[in-house]
Amino acid sequence: MVKIVINRALSWLWLPLMLVWVQAAAAGVIVAAGGGAEGDVGDTGSWSYRLYRKLVQNGDVTGDGRIKVVILSTADEDSFLPDYFVWLGASSATNVKVASLADANNAAIVAPLQDADVVFIKGGDQGVYYDAWNGTLLESSIRTVVVTRGGAIGGTSAGAMSLPQYSFAGGQDLISLDVLTDAKTPYLNDASDGGSGIHTDFLGFVANALIDTHFTKRGRLGRLLGLLGKAVQDNNATGILAIGIEEQTGIAVTGTSAEVVGTGSVDFIQQTGSTVLRRDSGRPLYYTHLRLDRLTEGWQFDLSSKLPNLSTRPATAVAVSYPGDGSANSGALTIQGDYPSDAQQFAHTVLYAPDAYSAPTGSASPYIKSSLGLIDAQNTDSRGAIQQSIFRALYDYPSYTGFLVAFSGQLERTSTSPDNLQFKRNTAQSGSEAATIVLDGKALTYKDLSPYVSLEDSGSGTLKAAAFVNLAVDVLAESNATSRGATYNTRTHSVVGGP
Repeated sequence: MVKIVINRALSWLWLPLMLVWVQAAAAGVIVAAGGGAEGDVGDTGSWSYRLYRKLVQNGDVTGDGRIKVVILSTADEDSFLPDYFVWLGASSATNVKVASLADANNAAIVAPLQDADVVFIKGGDQGVYYDAWNGTLLESSIRTVVVTRGGAIGGTSAGAMSLPQYSFAGGQDLISLDVLTDAKTPYLNDASDGGSGIHTDFLGFVANALIDTHFTKRGRLGRLLGLLGKAVQDNNATGILAIGIEEQTGIAVTGTSAEVVGTGSVDFIQQTGSTVLRRDSGRPLYYTHLRLDRLTEGWQFDLSSKLPNLSTRPATAVAVSYPGDGSANSGALTIQGDYPSDAQQFAHTVLYAPDAYSAPTGSASPYIKSSLGLIDAQNTDSRGAIQQSIFRALYDYPSYTGFLVAFSGQLERTSTSPDNLQFKRNTAQSGSEAATIVLDGKALTYKDLSPYVSLEDSGSGTLKAAAFVNLAVDVLAESNATSRGATYNTRTHSVVGGP
């Protein structure tokens, strides 16, 4: 028996951390899905069949010979999901509506969890879930199922975002452009009390992690980077793992292994020893030297080492290595984020709509060598196709650098320093500068493609989610500011200067 002695004065700090560790260690399978429609009952080829049945396969943990699923939401629900889980092998499945604090503390409403083997949280609004369920009998009952019994827990969309230690549950509709323009945008706050929208006192079943959903469909790469920066800074915790999960895709966590299942990708983003983070009110996010592992079905990610499991990589994975720096650039240029023809100054401009994905050679001179680019890259009408397409282009050109330039962003270089790009406000636009997201393939070791056609495909059947091991990400802005001052060398793939 291990005896743990905790200094009473420090108990407020250690107990939550211990609780999260115990939850992660004792839980059965944990499933987090990115949202999107489930397959029909009887469709064994669907993503949800492959993912959700892992919850049922966790088995009977009450010892009553039955597998009982409880499905939670704050709204009235139809019979689809109960029928679906029974088809997957559950003995019974029941919708339980818990719409308020009073409901969540009502023993009669929460009673179905007393003998549950699986808990599943539907999509909705994770901010509403937090306000209605946090600190209640319902939350403690969920914990009993998962921690005490070793039962399974899953969630989709808002349900998945409720599961990690760092839960973005503030009830605000944050988009990528908000945080790329203002790193401390009020949309990061809690709509209910004005405090942080990232909560560490909710379910917490996935330790040291933050989850965002609908990740590609809603172009949430910038949003997740902003959330990660806030979570790191607010909690003084540099080891947080940000997980972006696409629709009709998810992870099944067993122990410390997260298996990717579904049609799209799951993005695992973390800081490195070289990361620099700057967040100031009213100024764009500045965040450098981040690591991104973007994985598709067949890949596994170890949540302990925070690395992809290369020993179980799919047979379709292709090893890649950097061929070396190319020839020098020449000539001054400016790329405005709102000016379509400026995209021709990338070596390859990435197309995404209405035709199938492609990356034709840029037609302008001078241009940026070894580059892929999109302008107006946070366009809300096409952000899903944009995000999917830039990664698909990097699959074809893995040693290149990809640039996602928002309409209020601008890239510049001078004839005296043609290898170094500066990041500035688009002078043709009023308002604040938006940071540019830079995707750098220099350190890549593997690439892969999903076996399934992307939800963002235009109908040709050619666009698939791309997977990468060890892609570098930089969020750059305000090259002319004394507190930032960084440029990006497109020849050597390096951030130059800065804080």
